[in-house]
Amino acid sequence: MGLTSSLYSGVSGLSNMGTAMQVIGDNISNINTTAFKGARATFQDIMALNINTASGTSQIGRGSSMADVSPLFIQGSFESTSSPTDLAIAGNGFFIVTDPKVENSLYYTRDGQFHLDQFGYLVNPAGLRVQGWKMETQPDGSAEIIGGIQSIQISNSSPPVATTQTTLTVNLDSRTPGPVSPATLWDDWVSTDGKDAGTLTANVHYEYRTSLNIYDSLGNTHDLTIYFDRTANEREWEFLVTMNPNEDKSAAAGTPQAGMLMRGHIKFTPQGQIEAIYGQAGDPTSPIERFNGGTWEPVTYGDHNYPQLVAFFIPPTGTVNPSTGQDQSAQIIEFNFGAQATLDRTTSPPTVLKWNTDAISSTQYANRSSTIFYDQDGFGPGFLESINVDSEGVISGHYSNGRIVALAQVALARFNAPQALGKEGGNLFRQTTASGPAITGQPRTNGLGSIASNALEQSTVDLGTEFVKLITTQRAFQANSRLITTTDDMMSELLNMKR
Repeated sequence: MGLTSSLYSGVSGLSNMGTAMQVIGDNISNINTTAFKGARATFQDIMALNINTASGTSQIGRGSSMADVSPLFIQGSFESTSSPTDLAIAGNGFFIVTDPKVENSLYYTRDGQFHLDQFGYLVNPAGLRVQGWKMETQPDGSAEIIGGIQSIQISNSSPPVATTQTTLTVNLDSRTPGPVSPATLWDDWVSTDGKDAGTLTANVHYEYRTSLNIYDSLGNTHDLTIYFDRTANEREWEFLVTMNPNEDKSAAAGTPQAGMLMRGHIKFTPQGQIEAIYGQAGDPTSPIERFNGGTWEPVTYGDHNYPQLVAFFIPPTGTVNPSTGQDQSAQIIEFNFGAQATLDRTTSPPTVLKWNTDAISSTQYANRSSTIFYDQDGFGPGFLESINVDSEGVISGHYSNGRIVALAQVALARFNAPQALGKEGGNLFRQTTASGPAITGQPRTNGLGSIASNALEQSTVDLGTEFVKLITTQRAFQANSRLITTTDDMMSELLNMKR
């Protein structure tokens, strides 16, 4: 009875060492597999046999069995790559991927070898789509998540964005003498079709003129021209913002007002900084005026407390301005000279309490009149040139029109028992009852790791350790085989006693 048990003990050892050798072989064969997690085999003894001895009941073991074969989810080192869509996770978490051909098929992987397919989806080498959130740029420039977790799709084109705010800072030469004639810029404005921004009569002098480009909602560019000239009042300049009369449908082309958008005066301090911006010369309480639909009216102020002008551009299709019968599209633009208004919005129109100069502001110094800075927030249409992914998994597209847009954010998932996940091949895991449900979230939140772009996680297999295990497993297999042959010799001796 005892000899037979020792045979089965040896057989269990051979079987277990064979399984252990399979685990070691699998580890070694995947030493260069991206994000592979090396596994280990552990063993346990089999329930012992009770025997009676002089000292009482004792137990004899009956061999060994496999306790567990589980992956070791330790952090792998990173390999740098040239692809921005190669992603690695630093810390806990798995990428979530789904098979578009199979409904409700969710898999989890640490392998971040991703690329964009022909439809713009972010996919792994097998075509499984990476999951995340769509992001949308808000009016204040921030990006917010829209909707739930979905397949990440990157748009190859960037739609045009109409200009809603312009910033123009100039220096107006303080050495400029006052005007000989009291005529204003807008009194001498002559609308001329086809000119860049209308014309002033030949005998009217202006000190400085500058032009800037803006965009309409279709991505068409339009020129705004701003004229500046001294008035008879000390440190006071008049300004006139104009556009091409041929593009202005707020009044019928050819009328004297066509092309004029906003008018007013700028008063500077003795130190050359903006003191106030207002409408009528010498009257700081009068409102700046804009031309809107055929009449001059006080300007409104936008969310940033800058005066707003209204430009009417002609799109391919549009509504009809009843006053002119022309197709038109109204575009409201905040115009910033480098000074922000403090407003009392309880009045109509809002009352300007004071003007606060920005970090970059228009000035009146004893230097040649010139443009210091110009910016606007509109864009024409563009096409995707490159993408990048930050540590929080936010994917931003760089477009040919200069826009950098946050498009999506990669989602991560973690499990309370990741070692219990089921292997699906292709570096994929599936959720099991033992692993617990997936806990999803944004990178760097809820215990999830951060994202490294242009990097791939390497295999966690240590070749030196595997070679040591290879030797010890081989010796254990050899010892168990000796147990069987030795037991066989003993049984042969027992049978020979009959002779």
